Amino acid sequence: MSSGEGDTKERVQKISTAKKICYALQSEDKRTRKQTLIDLQKHVAELEDISQQDLQVIFNETHIYILNAFRDKTEAVRSQTIKFMSYFLLEKLSKSDYYLTYIFPVLVERIGTVELVEESEEIRLELVQFLQEIILKYSNTPQLKPFLNDCVTILCETVKDKHPAVKETSCKCITTLAQALPRDFHMQAENLVKPVLTTFGYQRYKIRVEAIKCMGDIVMHSSCKALEDAVGPMAERLFDQIPTVRQTVAQVAARWLLEYRDRYSFFHKLLPLILTGLNDEVPETREKAYQLWEVVGLQYERENEKDLKDQMDFLIQSPKYYPEDLKRPNLGCRVLVQRNVGKIVPALARELGSWQGDVRVRCSQLLCAVAHHAEEGLTQHLQELLSAMYLVARDEDNRVIVNVIQASELIGLFVPVDTWLKLIVPAIEDGPHFGQLSVLASLVKGAPKDLILPYLQEIGTVLASDDVCRSRKAKYQQGLMKCVRSVLSKCDPNMYKVGEYLFIGIVSTISIIDEQNKQMFDFTLLDELYKTLNLHSRYDVWKRYVGNLLQKINCDPKSWSTITVERCIFENILVESGQAFGENLPIIGEILEKSLDTDADAESRLRTFIALSSALDNKDEVFKNASNLNEFLQKLLTEVLVPTLVWHAGRTAEAMRTMAVSCLCSALNPGVHVDLFPDKEIFRPFFDKLLPLLLSLTEDAAFRSRQLALDALTLLKETARRRNCWDTDDLIKIYPEIMKRLDDPTDGVRITAIKALPIIFKATPEEFTKANFKGHHELIIDTLLTHFDDDDQVLQELILDCLKKMVEVGGKSTLVDKINKHKPVLRNQSGCEQILSFLNA
Repeated sequence: MSSGEGDTKERVQKISTAKKICYALQSEDKRTRKQTLIDLQKHVAELEDISQQDLQVIFNETHIYILNAFRDKTEAVRSQTIKFMSYFLLEKLSKSDYYLTYIFPVLVERIGTVELVEESEEIRLELVQFLQEIILKYSNTPQLKPFLNDCVTILCETVKDKHPAVKETSCKCITTLAQALPRDFHMQAENLVKPVLTTFGYQRYKIRVEAIKCMGDIVMHSSCKALEDAVGPMAERLFDQIPTVRQTVAQVAARWLLEYRDRYSFFHKLLPLILTGLNDEVPETREKAYQLWEVVGLQYERENEKDLKDQMDFLIQSPKYYPEDLKRPNLGCRVLVQRNVGKIVPALARELGSWQGDVRVRCSQLLCAVAHHAEEGLTQHLQELLSAMYLVARDEDNRVIVNVIQASELIGLFVPVDTWLKLIVPAIEDGPHFGQLSVLASLVKGAPKDLILPYLQEIGTVLASDDVCRSRKAKYQQGLMKCVRSVLSKCDPNMYKVGEYLFIGIVSTISIIDEQNKQMFDFTLLDELYKTLNLHSRYDVWKRYVGNLLQKINCDPKSWSTITVERCIFENILVESGQAFGENLPIIGEILEKSLDTDADAESRLRTFIALSSALDNKDEVFKNASNLNEFLQKLLTEVLVPTLVWHAGRTAEAMRTMAVSCLCSALNPGVHVDLFPDKEIFRPFFDKLLPLLLSLTEDAAFRSRQLALDALTLLKETARRRNCWDTDDLIKIYPEIMKRLDDPTDGVRITAIKALPIIFKATPEEFTKANFKGHHELIIDTLLTHFDDDDQVLQELILDCLKKMVEVGGKSTLVDKINKHKPVLRNQSGCEQILSFLNA
C-alpha cells in the first residue's frame, strides 16, 4: 500500500471515529452523553497535522448531533456541549461564516426569543459568553457581518435577563460587537437602546456601570433619536448613590462631546451630564470630571479657533476681581457653556423645584458649574434662575443650600450688581421669605466691594423696612442676619446711613428673636457694626441711631400688645441702650406714659414695667449723660407710677401695682454716681403724692406688693432724710403702718417690716424723742415685745436689734421699765436678758 493511500485511510478513520463517538449522544443515560462530549473534545484535540478541510468534514459529520445536544434536557450535558463547541469552533476551526450559519440559529433559539427557552441561568450565561468569544474571534471580518441581526436579536433579550451575570456579560458583549463591526453596527444599534435602558436602574452598581458604557457605544453608532432617548436616563444616573456610576456617566458624556458626529446640535443636552460632576461631593469624581471636561474644552477651542482668536490672543488674564482661590476654566469650556446657557437654564430652573431630593441636589451642583462657566453670560437668564433659587435655598437638604449659596456668590461676582438687584428687591418687597434673603446675602457677599458700594444704601433700605425685618420665623431671622453681615463686610467706615439701616434690622430682629436663634446671634452684632463704622464702642452705635428708632416706633404705644414688634423693640432699648437711654429721656418718657397707661394691655404693661425696673437698677450707667432728668422723673412718677399705684379691683391691677412699686424702688434706690431727686424742692412734691399710696399698698392683697411697699417706704424715708425734708409728722404717718405688718400672715413681709423699722427710726427727728411723744415710744416698745416671743428665730433676732435701736428714740429708762414689766409673761427670757445686759453696759 502506498503512503498516499495510507494517509487517506487514516484520515477517513479519524473522521469516522468522530462520527462514531457522536452516536453515543443518543444514549438515554445523561452521564454517557456528557462523557461522549468530553471524549469527542479529547479526540479532536488529539488530531494533529489535520487540515482545515478534514476538520470541516468532521464538523459536517458531527454538527447535527452536537447542535441537538444544545437542546439536551440535562443541564450538565448542555454545559459540556457549549464547552466543546467553544473549543472546536474557536480554537480548531478556521474563520468561516459556514460554521456560524449552523451556530447562530441555535443561539437565537435558546436565548434570543421573547419566551424563555433556556431555563438555566448558568447555561444562559455560558451561551452569552460563547457569543462574545465568537464576536471576538470574528472581529472586523466580513464573515461576522451577516450575523449582526442575530447578535442584536440575542442581546436585546439577554440584556433584560433576570440573572445579573447575564446582564453584565450582555452589556460587555454589546461593546465588543460595536468594536467588531464598527462600519455596520449602526444598522441595528438603535434596536438595543430600549433594552439596555431597562438595565440602568438595576440594583447592582457594576451592571449599571456596564450598561452606561455600552450605551455610550450604541449612541456613537446610532442616529440622534438614540441620543435623545438615552440622555434622560443618563441624567438620572447622576443621582446614583455609587460614585463609580456617576464617574462613568461623565466619561461617556465626555466621549459624546468629543466624538459624536452631530454633537454641536446636542451640546445643551450633553453638558449637564459632565458639568454636574464638577461639584460632586466625592473628590475623586470631581477630579475625573474636571480632567475630562478640560479635554472637551480644549478640543472645542481648537475647533473654533477662528471665532475665538481675539479672546485667545488678548483675554489671557483673569478678570480683575476673580478670586485667587477659584481656578478659571479654559476658554473653550467657558464659551461652550455660554453659548448653550440659554437652553440649559430653563430646564435647570424647572428641575431645581423637583419634588425629588436627589434631583435637587444634582441640579444645585449643576447650577454651581453653570454659574462658574457662564460668568456674565447668565445676565439675560437671571430672572428665571433666581426665582428657582429662592425656593431651593429653603431646602431641607444642607447640600442643596450649600450649592445654591456658592452659585449665588458666583452670580454676585460675575453679573452686574444693578442687574440682580433690580430682580431680587421687588421679589423681597412683594413677599419676603428666608430663601430670598439667603440668596441676597450670598449675592452681596460675592459681589466685588468697589462695585457694590453705591448700592448698599438701597439694600439697607430693604433690610430695614418693616415688612422685611419684623418676622418671628427662625430661619427667616437667620437669613436676615446673613444679609446684615454680608452688607457689613462691604461697608466703608463712613457709611453711617447704611449703618442706621443695619442697626434697625439688628435691633428689630433680636427684639423678636426666635428661641432657637438665641445661641446664634444677639446684640454682639452691634459690636461688628461699630467696628465696621470705625466707632469706639457699642454705646456710640446706640447714641447715633436709637433716637430715630424711638421716633419710628412711637406709633400709638397705648394700643401695644405683648407681641407688638414696636413694644418688643422698646423693651430692648430700655434694657440694652445704656447711656443712650438717658440721652433720649423726652421721647422715652413720652412712650412710657402712653404704653403704661392704665387702659393699655395689661401683659404689655407688665413687661414694660419689668424692662423699666431693670434699666433703673442700672441708673449709674443709664443716667450718666442724662439731660432733662428731673422732667423725666416727674413725668414717670406722676403720669406712670402714681396712677398705677392707685388701688383698682382685679388681679391684673394687683400685678400692675406690684410692678409699679418695684420700679419705684429701683428709682429711689441711690446709685453710686447718680442720685435721683437731687434737691428738696423737686423731691417733696413726689413724697407727698407717693406716701399715701404706699401706705395703702402695705395692706394690698398681694404679699409681694406689701413687701415692696415696705421697701419703698424705707427708701422714701432715706431720700427725704438726705434732702432734709424728713419730719415728725412723716414718721408718725409711716411707722404705725409698718408695725401693723408684724402681724402679716406672710413671713417674708413680717421680716421686711422688722428690717424696715430700724431704718425708719434712724436719725429720728429730735422732736419725736421728747417726753410728749412718750405714748408713741411705749406703743412701739410694747408692740415689739409682744412679737418677741415669735416662733421664728430670725424674727426674734431682728426684733432684738430693733429694741436696741429704740434706746435712741424712747430712752433707756422707758425701755428698761417695759422689759421688766413684760418679762414675767415672755418665753424669750434669754432675749430679755440680752437687752437688759445691753442697757446696763
